[in-house]
Amino acid sequence: MYSSIEINGFRSLEQVRLEGLSRVYDIAQLFSYRDMSEHIRLSGQQSGSGSQLETVVAELSVQTGQGPMESLPLQYDDDAEDESPARLVWASSERESRFRAALTADGMLPVRQISRPSWSAGDDVPHVQFIGTGGLVPGDVSDIFEDVVLTDAENRAVEAMRLVEPRVERFTVLPSRRAPHGGSARGGILLRMQGIDGRVPIGSVGDGMWRLLGLALALARARGGVLLVDEIDTGLHYTVMQKMWAMIAERSKSLDVQVFATTHSRDCYESLASVADPDADPPGDLTIHRLEPGNGKRSIHFSEHEVALAAERGLEVR
Repeated sequence: MYSSIEINGFRSLEQVRLEGLSRVYDIAQLFSYRDMSEHIRLSGQQSGSGSQLETVVAELSVQTGQGPMESLPLQYDDDAEDESPARLVWASSERESRFRAALTADGMLPVRQISRPSWSAGDDVPHVQFIGTGGLVPGDVSDIFEDVVLTDAENRAVEAMRLVEPRVERFTVLPSRRAPHGGSARGGILLRMQGIDGRVPIGSVGDGMWRLLGLALALARARGGVLLVDEIDTGLHYTVMQKMWAMIAERSKSLDVQVFATTHSRDCYESLASVADPDADPPGDLTIHRLEPGNGKRSIHFSEHEVALAAERGLEVR
């Protein structure tokens, strides 16, 4: 599960060094328009006892003063610093306590306040894997490669790259050739390709193969959890997108991974319809959500049947 520190790193949010506090983070960057009076509230459903579905609510907010939060009737952690002018609060309806981290007077989050994890090792927390627009972050590829080498997941990663370049035979990661910290994640990743003598750096074969390799590896890492992909069509030609969705549909089902992907591309969501079952009864798990701008911040939902129908009739759903 990603912490606010890791999210800051993915999005290149501001990191400040203060004397006596080591590092602090500009936590306002996590909130829309930097308005920390708003709560970030997420809700969903998970399988409960028997065939029941339980609604799970999680909320991230900044609390000032000593008054309790109205939204979730949970108890404060006893070890929070009550003297602080404000605190970052993470609350979940699944937990009996909140995780709180004291903020500085100007709303910064000291790293020392989040040294204690917000959940214990015994908690049943699904693994979350994230892929940004630039692909996997440095270190992720080599870490995942160590887990999948000489397994079926390695073969599936090669098959994914072959959707763009059929000549790919295998790939490897050479730690000695990895880029230094802060460099490209592609450093040290080499391909063996049919008809080419020698090893081919993945950086020389285009963004499409890098994207598909990242998707295949991230699906393997997210087994039993959640995969988040920002602008999933990045680097992919529209002729490849149907094959990409078919690969994701098959792998996510076999690995029990729930995939959340964003896109602004019409080609991308129309290609998604190729793996939709318009006659699914009950409706399948494939949906599109269009986020409406404005104060309402609502989501328009399209069912699996409607996704297939929109692609067939050329309807705009963005």
